[in-house]
Amino acid sequence: MPEKILLVDDEQDLLSVLKRSLGRQGYVVHAASSGQDAWQALTETAYDLIVSDLAMDSMNGLELLKQIRTIDAALPVIIMTGAGSIETAVEAIKLGAYHYITKPFKTQELALLARRAIEHGQLHRKLETFQAQQAADENDAMVIGNNVMVQQMMTTIDKVSGSDAPILIQGETGTGKSMFAKRIHKASSRADKPFFTIDCGALTQNLLESELFGHVKGAFTGAVRAKRGLLEEAQGGTIFLDEIGELSPTTQVKLLRAIQEHEIKPVGGNTPISIDVRFLSATSRNLEKGVESGEFRKDLYYRLAVIPLHLPPLRERQDDLMLFVDHFIRKFSSRYNKSITEMAPSALQALQESPWKGNIRELENVIERAVLLTDSPTIGLDSLFISVSAFGAAEQELNQPVSLKKAVEKAEIRAIRQALAAADDNRSKAAHLLGIGRRTLYDKIDAYNL
Repeated sequence: MPEKILLVDDEQDLLSVLKRSLGRQGYVVHAASSGQDAWQALTETAYDLIVSDLAMDSMNGLELLKQIRTIDAALPVIIMTGAGSIETAVEAIKLGAYHYITKPFKTQELALLARRAIEHGQLHRKLETFQAQQAADENDAMVIGNNVMVQQMMTTIDKVSGSDAPILIQGETGTGKSMFAKRIHKASSRADKPFFTIDCGALTQNLLESELFGHVKGAFTGAVRAKRGLLEEAQGGTIFLDEIGELSPTTQVKLLRAIQEHEIKPVGGNTPISIDVRFLSATSRNLEKGVESGEFRKDLYYRLAVIPLHLPPLRERQDDLMLFVDHFIRKFSSRYNKSITEMAPSALQALQESPWKGNIRELENVIERAVLLTDSPTIGLDSLFISVSAFGAAEQELNQPVSLKKAVEKAEIRAIRQALAAADDNRSKAAHLLGIGRRTLYDKIDAYNL
């Protein structure tokens, strides 16, 4: 995508010369003959660089710069100034201008400065994005675990890492779908490009479409200036659409067109914009049922689910539970300056028997609370506070009629987990505690997928 430059000067001849010169460099160049015209242009188009004269009537370059900084802290601005206005130009630098250039100058000088300014602005935005992702990415270092189904997912991810095939991740809320989306991006050929996440269920249709596709000024109430959408900002990178099942029918149509045609139209606009992004999506809903009921477009579903992945809930990943617990204990102990190193056996048992309806996210909240409430090196059962919320569901489940075989299986699973925890996962010791042979214990572990 060619970068867009806005030139601002009340000298029409100079504007014409600079517009032709920068246009030959491959830029899309617009011109404004006053500060007010420039401000109006900024409300209608998203630019990569502003080059403004300092001395203009009504709204001068300094005033325009101050206005720009109220809406965009990263947009680079170059100030053109006469020889007698150097001090004012320096003041512009203090207010956030990228640089200034003194008239008269050669067009090659401005072209070189413009290239540096645009690269500076792009780097600044990348840094902002990186810092935001770092702040939201604390869990990304969490181990994937040893669960067979998850390992199969990782194998599939490795196989398709070099392609741009859309991937749909399905799983309950809190299972870590966004973490796996980031893993997919980092394993891809687009790893050094932007990765943007948008929660399709958290915004109204107008706001969601504005975030995805951008908008022109006046497209809807509150659209006081043009805005780039994430699909345009993510050029060359990856867009992750979380809770894709919440899209309205209208937005589904627009997204399908974006995937098929590799182009978008901003809300309220008619000019198509080419995009180059990889689509990852996730949902906690059953999209196949949504397709059957007509709530979700079949053609969009097949576009998104070229590679379908299913992330199992935490209750089906008991073999990874303690890995997550250990990770969260270390994470929150460090954050809150605690010296917690272990959990009491009763607390471990409670964690293993919890139904974990909120999955890994619920576990994280429980451990964070426990770390905050614990003053000793060991987390006890009383610090977990899951007896009512977690065991209430478990007790309700136990009160339901079950077959004798099922009841025996649950009792055996519980006893095996308790023995393994007490024996620090030493299976020989666990078999001795259970009063069974080691071979029998191995068979039961395999049979119950422990």
